[in-house]
Amino acid sequence: MSTLGALKAEIADDLLRSDLSTQIASEISNAIRYFQNKRFYFNETRGETFATVEAQAVYSSTDDTAIPDFIEIDQITVTDGTSTWELDVLTPKEWEIATALATGSRPTGYAYFNQSLMLYPTPDDAYTVRMIGHIKKTAPATDEEAGNVWMTEAYQLLRYRAAKMVSATKMLDSGRAQLFANLEGDEFQRLKAETAARVTSNSVAPTEF
Repeated sequence: MSTLGALKAEIADDLLRSDLSTQIASEISNAIRYFQNKRFYFNETRGETFATVEAQAVYSSTDDTAIPDFIEIDQITVTDGTSTWELDVLTPKEWEIATALATGSRPTGYAYFNQSLMLYPTPDDAYTVRMIGHIKKTAPATDEEAGNVWMTEAYQLLRYRAAKMVSATKMLDSGRAQLFANLEGDEFQRLKAETAARVTSNSVAPTEF
């Protein structure tokens, strides 16, 4: 089973070192943070929804814990129970000016700022908002946690990056670090290619590692 505990053990075996468990754990955490900002098929979502509140324009983690975790928003839709429509994108400045002049109505636009979603016009009723895009997926909470996407989908990527960093910064072994860097690069490109292949358009954009 792909778990954090299994990953730590495998990296220790790769490095032939049983005395670097703290350093290995730290570099796995660093690797997850590094790759959270990279978009893959497993850190995209269309399942985040929340309900608006009448006369409330700004929504944050208090309203939906996922709102601050969006790195890139592709689309936001709103449903009133009978119809669904897409919101237009506004800059924070445009939102501030428009909201100051508008009365409550069904939302037609949004801005995203300070990890908060700001709707325009201010909702006049309860609507269902769906957010679609690239979201930050959390690291496993324990060594035994099952089903975490970083362990099920990016296990090898994290393995090679963490091993590279421990080799370079703790073991001071540049040759070993380069070996793992090459493996990391290959795995990164494999995941990016798989991500591109899953896009409906089937268009593959060039990626830079």
